[in-house]
Amino acid sequence: MIPILYLSHCGSSIGGGEKQLYYLVTHLNKNLYQPIVVCPDDGIFAEQLREANIPTTILNLPPWRKVVSRLTRRTAAAKLTDLAKKHNVRLVHTSDSWLNPYLLQVKNQLNVPVISHVRNILTPAQIAKYNFDQMSRIIAISEQSKSPLVQAGVPSEKIDVVLNCVDISVFQPDSKKKRESDPFIVGIVGRIEPFKKQKTFVEIASHVAQQCQNVRFHIIGAALDTPEHRAYDKEVRQLVSEYKLEDVIYFTGHRDDMPRVMQELDLLVTLSAGSVIAEAMASGKTVIGTPIGSTSEMIVDGVTGYVVPLDSIETISDKIVQLVTDFDKCKQMGKAARKHAEEAFSIEKHVQKIQNIYEKLIETINENDV
Repeated sequence: MIPILYLSHCGSSIGGGEKQLYYLVTHLNKNLYQPIVVCPDDGIFAEQLREANIPTTILNLPPWRKVVSRLTRRTAAAKLTDLAKKHNVRLVHTSDSWLNPYLLQVKNQLNVPVISHVRNILTPAQIAKYNFDQMSRIIAISEQSKSPLVQAGVPSEKIDVVLNCVDISVFQPDSKKKRESDPFIVGIVGRIEPFKKQKTFVEIASHVAQQCQNVRFHIIGAALDTPEHRAYDKEVRQLVSEYKLEDVIYFTGHRDDMPRVMQELDLLVTLSAGSVIAEAMASGKTVIGTPIGSTSEMIVDGVTGYVVPLDSIETISDKIVQLVTDFDKCKQMGKAARKHAEEAFSIEKHVQKIQNIYEKLIETINENDV
């Protein structure tokens, strides 16, 4: 078996990146590859990996570019390199591109190929700062996230686009029939933070609530315990109060039962993209998103949902009102979403595409060694 070292952004919580990493390491061909995961802290995700019998090491990897990390990052990089050497690692794959500097340390010391997974839309400054040109390979989750890399001078042939996946056997449509008296539930899923735009979601809810009576909005997720995220969470709740939407908007807090969460919704709204789109579609739910990240490549506009410009709160609100007042259309789009998820977002297809990348990289290294 070929040992592969994975670097996770987090071990103490589970976001979209952690879900995708879990799908990958638990579905690799174990006759060919042995995954070893490094988490910067311990907690729910690290425990999930251990329960799946994935070798997991806790190693603090301080933010490389921050001044306060200057004294600790070199030590952390040395420990990471020692770990890779101990396990005779043949390839290193980071699930978070902000860990690129650590990849380069291992690459330079052990001469192994490295892969950076890009889950965000990067700026030219970020691409230069995190040394993407020195990566052996880059995996982008969409053509949109690939484009800035190419524009910054990274060779296109060095970048593979692999869409996020979902366990379609776990995320299933709800078989329970909805009653006419049941409220129409619109949800947004993710950590409460500026990037997820829950404040915009509250604005949208305010517009819809003025036109539809029997609609409820669920903000699913919690803020991390940081000053920035706590402050944003407070702003979101204050906005709900200002609009007097306490009876319309419900904060669920963190939920670790996402298949059930998706079944509870009638419609998902996402303002930041991510694997939640695949989860909702696999659950037979219509999705409204904005042209960010992989959204435009995951939602079939007008068939499985809608892709609407982010700066048009009224347009998003109008789409929601249309689906509330024409529930048959909403259900029809949800069925199309499930069918599309089965065809496009299976774990098996996702993992095979990544294993093909591994195979080419390792073949190249072996040829160079001959």
